[in-house]
Amino acid sequence: MSLSYLIKPSVETKFYIDYTWWEHSRDDLQVYLLTHLSQEQQKALQHRDLREVFDYVHPETGEVFQLDTLRLAIKESSKGEDFIGENIGLIDSVFRALLVNGNQPLSALELGDITGRDPGKILKTIGGVRIYRGIRPHHSNQEAKA
Repeated sequence: MSLSYLIKPSVETKFYIDYTWWEHSRDDLQVYLLTHLSQEQQKALQHRDLREVFDYVHPETGEVFQLDTLRLAIKESSKGEDFIGENIGLIDSVFRALLVNGNQPLSALELGDITGRDPGKILKTIGGVRIYRGIRPHHSNQEAKA
């Protein structure tokens, strides 16, 4: 085990969604991702293959990458003003911020700016020993996987 795991995170420590955590969790990632959609969107996806993959062009960079049906629906949902806000729980808000950011690592300070939450409270929640929804510190020897 790397010693970097023993370092206490600060508000400048970057966090990401570790999708391998979900592989060992009793929770289902797909079910959890569906909870981030409106009831109308969930209903619209009810009879669709959520694993179908589409090319997505990033509107700012022009980069093309692939998204499955579910992540494409989340990308569309993220355009709404209330997708990330104080009306949802802190963990869900942080998770959504990381999703919208393509799971590029973000610090508690950056997450605070995006979510409108106190960075200290974010750090206290996600910077401890317990891992919530696969959100964990990003270390330089790891790669954030989308």
